[in-house]
Amino acid sequence: MKSIAKFYTLFWMIYYPVCVAFQSLVNFDWSDEILSVLLLVFALIKHKYLVKNYKRSKEIVYYILIMAFYTLYSFIISVTTSKGIILDLLQQFRPYAIFYVTWLMAPQFTLKQKRRIKTVMLATFSLAIIAYFVNPALIDPFLASRKDEEIIFGESASLGQLALGCGMTYYLFSKQSKKNRNIAIMIMLLGLLSGKSKYIGECIAFIALVSFVNEKIKFNSVKTVGQFVVLGTVILFFTWTKFNVYYVEGMKHRSEDMARPASYTVAGKIILHDYVPFGSGLGSFGTAAAAKEYSPLYYKYHLNHIWGLSPSNPMFLADAFYPSLAEFGLVGIFFFLIFWRRRIRETNRIIDVVHYRMALMCILALALESTADTSYLSGRGMGYFMILAICLNSDIIAGRQQPRPLPPEEETEEQELSDP
Repeated sequence: MKSIAKFYTLFWMIYYPVCVAFQSLVNFDWSDEILSVLLLVFALIKHKYLVKNYKRSKEIVYYILIMAFYTLYSFIISVTTSKGIILDLLQQFRPYAIFYVTWLMAPQFTLKQKRRIKTVMLATFSLAIIAYFVNPALIDPFLASRKDEEIIFGESASLGQLALGCGMTYYLFSKQSKKNRNIAIMIMLLGLLSGKSKYIGECIAFIALVSFVNEKIKFNSVKTVGQFVVLGTVILFFTWTKFNVYYVEGMKHRSEDMARPASYTVAGKIILHDYVPFGSGLGSFGTAAAAKEYSPLYYKYHLNHIWGLSPSNPMFLADAFYPSLAEFGLVGIFFFLIFWRRRIRETNRIIDVVHYRMALMCILALALESTADTSYLSGRGMGYFMILAICLNSDIIAGRQQPRPLPPEEETEEQELSDP
């Protein structure tokens, strides 16, 4: 068990600066893939120490079978090239593999290991802020790719993701005190330099969770609904300009000439009309693989004439995660929702309030990021899945040998979801 914690400590200390903070400087596209493979190999070596739980194992088997089906389906309908299908399969597999492996290995860090991780992350974040003011492209792969564009300060999604990862990890791995909570909030506030609307929402959500959530959220409570309405209103107030441009006025009037609204509109056509019920298949829409192989669907739906979606200028082809669900159709979205429903239910069974808060933050961050970013499938999203798995394992790490059983009424519902 000690070797698992040592491995994850080293993994985290390499992952954060290489795959998140200075990906542009490293300039090695396969760094996150290599780390993912190393994690999988290590899990195979340490398979005797994995958490033994039938439901967890069964869910993983079902996931593998589902992905095997979609791979075969993608080759059968052949919307894109074989290379595109394989590339996308690897990308789609990564976040779930990271989550499931961490979920099964349940690393238990010592105080010394936690300090090392925090030190590396704080140092990396500090260097990243300095680099950002020198040249934003040093920490932002998207800005680094815009060689012919003027780089404007105050618009860096990567800086926001750095702050969120650092803030969550610092809070999770620190002794709970008002001072450490305020330091974590200060890290989050520094992330506002990124200027990204979705990060403002994440920052508000983080502050609300660590400052006001002292017990389990009762989602069926009128008071809770009211609090969520207030929180949502505050977030929308600070992010309205971008939200309106892309998702209100953009959808109404400009979906034919703006990349993101057009992607959402076409994704809806794929899911609900043209490729019912299994979607357009791997590598066909909204992913990095669809961009590299330039999926024929962009010609079919006349997206190749839109700025940012053309073969010569593909910078927005993989611009948001949710449109990529068109590859899996209605059936895939159903399984996607089941996966996250399970995670939310497991989060609600966490005893320790600190792990509970950060598990909710991971889920909220992925939900918000996915509206206008593909971190879910990229190396930058690996950290969210690792932190989520660690939080869900908090009861086991605290000394329990098996995950807590569901209450009787939840056990029945969970069984219904897991049965084919």
